[in-house]
Amino acid sequence: MKYDKVTIIGVAVCVLSFFGIMWFQQRQIAAARIAAARTAPVAAQTAPESTAPAKEAASAEQQPAEQKSVEQQPVADPVAPVAATGVVSKYPLGPDLARESSSDVLHATLVRDGELTCKIDPVKGGIVSVTLSKYLNEKSRDGESSGNVELGSADYPYMTLGRGIVESLGLVDADPSKDLKVGDGFVELTRVNGSGDLRVVERWSVVSERSYEIDYSITMTSTGSQAYDLTGMVIDGGVISHQSTSGRRDEAGGAAYMPFDKSHCKLLDPKTLEKIGEWHSTIQNPLSLEGDRVKASEKIAGKLNGIAKWGALHSKYFLMSIWDQDGKGFARFDSFSCPEVDAGGKKLSRSRAKYLLDASVLPAGGTLEWSFRGYAGPKASELLHAMGNGMDGIMGMDRFFWGNPAWMGFISRMLLKCLVWFSQLIPGNSGYGWAVIFLTVLVKLLFWPLTHKSTKSMRKMQELKPQLDALKEQYKNDPQVMYRKQQELFKENNVSQLGGCLPMLLQIPVFFALFNTFRSAIELRQAGFLWAVDLSLPDTVLMIGGIGLNPLAILMGLTMVLQQKMTPNADPQQGRMMMMMSLVFIWIFYSMPAALTLYMTVNQLLSVLQTYLTKKFDDKKVAA
Repeated sequence: MKYDKVTIIGVAVCVLSFFGIMWFQQRQIAAARIAAARTAPVAAQTAPESTAPAKEAASAEQQPAEQKSVEQQPVADPVAPVAATGVVSKYPLGPDLARESSSDVLHATLVRDGELTCKIDPVKGGIVSVTLSKYLNEKSRDGESSGNVELGSADYPYMTLGRGIVESLGLVDADPSKDLKVGDGFVELTRVNGSGDLRVVERWSVVSERSYEIDYSITMTSTGSQAYDLTGMVIDGGVISHQSTSGRRDEAGGAAYMPFDKSHCKLLDPKTLEKIGEWHSTIQNPLSLEGDRVKASEKIAGKLNGIAKWGALHSKYFLMSIWDQDGKGFARFDSFSCPEVDAGGKKLSRSRAKYLLDASVLPAGGTLEWSFRGYAGPKASELLHAMGNGMDGIMGMDRFFWGNPAWMGFISRMLLKCLVWFSQLIPGNSGYGWAVIFLTVLVKLLFWPLTHKSTKSMRKMQELKPQLDALKEQYKNDPQVMYRKQQELFKENNVSQLGGCLPMLLQIPVFFALFNTFRSAIELRQAGFLWAVDLSLPDTVLMIGGIGLNPLAILMGLTMVLQQKMTPNADPQQGRMMMMMSLVFIWIFYSMPAALTLYMTVNQLLSVLQTYLTKKFDDKKVAA
């Protein structure tokens, strides 16, 4: 069967669009690939005696992290060289040993009523856990939950000095009875080094005007004649788990950071973080070959390179981020996999983050200060977008094929606002389920004229099929004449060859926005509807041979098949292709959130209704 050029182009555009959507949904736009490294390779922490290549962690052109010198006193000997006894390893990044927990001491607490409770280690410092008051762990079908969501871990605390700098400076554990100060909305911890001539004060406080935000500051003071080289100073960004209480792995999590020279954050999925962890291990291993270490450093630099405005760890619905208050950024952001084995011997997936500060020197008798802010809470679109630093890019609300246009983020946020508004009309836990249906109906009504025109165009094409076949047979040896005759026939009957495909293409941006919304909105988390316990998860009702039975996905596929049966199509081959794609869509959407399959099912039912009404109206018109 031969086709004219316009038909081939039209069908190709439709097919490519469909398969583009399929690829987008199947892969879930895992992570944007980062361009080749601009500066020196990333280095990882290793023992000082390691034979790893000496590569500086921060380049000279990088802007310094926020720091200011106050109360500096003249050094006794101004020409004396700066003492480097405080210098840390040239490899401050990458995995290191877990920190021992001060579990036998009562943790200090930092509370923001109705939102979060932070537990702070009163001996070693750092936030060991953040409990979110408004969010429960995954609930069972009978409604039971295992308590509130808790972020962080005691072995790798959040917002604290890195282990390397603590050991290098010789800081001793604090005595909570005299070194800990707890006030209204803040916790302050003071530590000194073994010789007593260095004092470090860490302070954590809640931000009263900003939800889920925490201020963190460090003040270092040299009280003697010793100067300290702080090259390689690191702030630990904590650890976050990608394993839920029910054992479901949150594939959408990982790490993210905002490069200084970019307008959109870079995303790193858990699999990429596992590779980065392996590359760090190669660098840290003293038995590794020199060439292998160099290659590993170059690979890390391809994923994590340059100054970062902020960095974050995130699971599917929650995140922990840090940025410096002055906006100058970090010399380097580092993140990697941090495996853990539970009591039952099962391996859990976790991710860690580190923030490298620019090199600095604490002069004898002087003081240095750093101020940071963090966010530990839900991936709520409105909260993250209000920050204005691009952190809402973590949610992927602006994803459109392989890009991140701002207008797509705007459409997704508007749809989310509509979803929330609709949910408030229906009391109870099923409000968001009905909101999905209401939103589907609204979108269908907006595109009703386009889909109606598409259906009519396809019906006209079907009516012209006998004449088209006759032209193809008559002019099969003269394609140019055949093409001209077909165009004349289309013009006489007011038929557009792209009339059936173009309306579908115009709906693609809205479909992407709906996909972004239903896949990312924390509002749908634990919202039940009909048999679906959680609209953010597949609507599995039972397991058969290890495979879940998801009624909504199956119903969606059946409605797509029904619609294809009812939709007129002039080309049987194209009709068979569309029928096959209906079956493929069942496989694609089978593991999707129930909210998305609910939308697709309702949308297909409305499409069936529209096709039926259009056919009935046209039949009456012909009969008249």
